[in-house]
Amino acid sequence: MDEVRFSQNLVKICAYADDIVNVARTQKKLTEVYLDLEDETSKLGMEINEKKTKYMVTSTYEHRRNAGDLRIGNKTFEAVQSFQYLGNNTSNINNNNKCIKERIMMGNKVYYANRQLFNSSLISRNSKLQIYRTLVHPVVTYGSESWTLTMEEERAIAVFERKILRKIYGPVKENELWRIRRNDEL
Repeated sequence: MDEVRFSQNLVKICAYADDIVNVARTQKKLTEVYLDLEDETSKLGMEINEKKTKYMVTSTYEHRRNAGDLRIGNKTFEAVQSFQYLGNNTSNINNNNKCIKERIMMGNKVYYANRQLFNSSLISRNSKLQIYRTLVHPVVTYGSESWTLTMEEERAIAVFERKILRKIYGPVKENELWRIRRNDEL
């Protein structure tokens, strides 16, 4: 994902294979980015499909979210309330809660499918961490480039990660008693 700063406006271009999402703070900036993208793709012999290209406005104000179709040059792009990107449903109210819960559930499935590896005393902690980073973490964070997280959603992801790390690192013996590792220790 590339981030480009134009004056005070932040523009994000999220691209995976032939799926591209342009995010801009203003319609003017979005138009500029689209025209640049159209120009660069035409140099490569490609063209942007007007029927598959959609337009969405996110805002805390409902009347702003109901924007009409966007016209750039001789092309008109349909306004939508939500769209799919990398398996995530992105909506104009920026609610990713359901998607994040699903990702965490999938991460749990991957962890429990590989539980024997994580519980094995023959595998070092560093190897278990590498397995976690390779198998589990990407499943949970897939498509996260398009998420706008609330504090609650950030906390849910952090809780999941700490749960797995506690299982990898195990308990700590302190004064002849065993205890789980604290968050700051992880």
